[in-house]
Amino acid sequence: MDHTDVDNVKPTDECHEVHNVDEYDILVGKLFSSRDQAWYFYKGFAQEHGFSARKGTTRLDVEGNVKTQEFCCSKEGFRVSKVNIVDRQRAHTPVTRTGCKARVIVTVTNTNDQWVISKSYQKHNHALCTPAMTPFMCSNRVVCKVDIDEATTLKEVGVGTSQVINYLTQQAGGYHNVGFTYKDLYNALQRVDESGVLHYLIWSDSTSRSDYVCFGDVIALNTTYKNNLYGRPIMPIVGVNHHHNTIVFATAIIADEMSQSFEWVLHNFLEAMMNKLPISIVINGDRAMQRAIKSVIPNAKHRLYFWHLSRNAQANIGDLKFTTAFSKCMAFW
Repeated sequence: MDHTDVDNVKPTDECHEVHNVDEYDILVGKLFSSRDQAWYFYKGFAQEHGFSARKGTTRLDVEGNVKTQEFCCSKEGFRVSKVNIVDRQRAHTPVTRTGCKARVIVTVTNTNDQWVISKSYQKHNHALCTPAMTPFMCSNRVVCKVDIDEATTLKEVGVGTSQVINYLTQQAGGYHNVGFTYKDLYNALQRVDESGVLHYLIWSDSTSRSDYVCFGDVIALNTTYKNNLYGRPIMPIVGVNHHHNTIVFATAIIADEMSQSFEWVLHNFLEAMMNKLPISIVINGDRAMQRAIKSVIPNAKHRLYFWHLSRNAQANIGDLKFTTAFSKCMAFW
């Protein structure tokens, strides 16, 4: 089984049968000096028992301070139902929510600001993973600063990210001892610069992803926008709907306009869009962007913007009548 899909594990995969261990007496009443310490404890508890944990709801007091925090199984709740699309182009993703009720609730004490586990329910309605697979669950995968520093040093001397993860795997004695995947390391290296400042960011909401399912065959990339405080290029990824209106699929902030930056954006954009590939990509003729597209989406067809085509016609032909007719032809199309 692919360790990167461990959070989508099914009862028929490599898992223990559900062993509903009643840990109520062990957990309730346990004290912690902070909410973060309680969270780290429950993450460790989850890893030990074969499931992944996440943070749930919080409750505030009258002054707006958190008074209770819920930590629950990652399979708590159910997937939000989406509108069924008949000609769906992307495959259905595995269901990762089963309505599991396993959780703990930690409450701040009134005496010394400690946190105590006030409630606990540890019976799961799904199969639990083997100890060998739990390190690859989402809540258990962490790229620490030491690993980032070592990987950065190796990359500075020309070692690729895939070779870096292979080296770290051999150094740790196996994938299960590394504590993260190739994608985790790749994102950690690209997200911040050497001073720890945010390097890359991409954002897309559910509406944008839904639009991409219907209108994502053709996308346009542009990095001409730099009107922000830090002078970082802003890269919108847009398309056109059936009303000929512009729709935004995603927006990225990148450190520079190098091929590596564009590759990062495209990799994460496709991941957000469930790896549905566009057929055509409209760009401004940037060479670095062309190389990135060829590397990430090699079968996509490149197209130029209207303005660039008109400029090329004027520069290479020079016949005013032709360029005027050419522009009208493109505008009509």
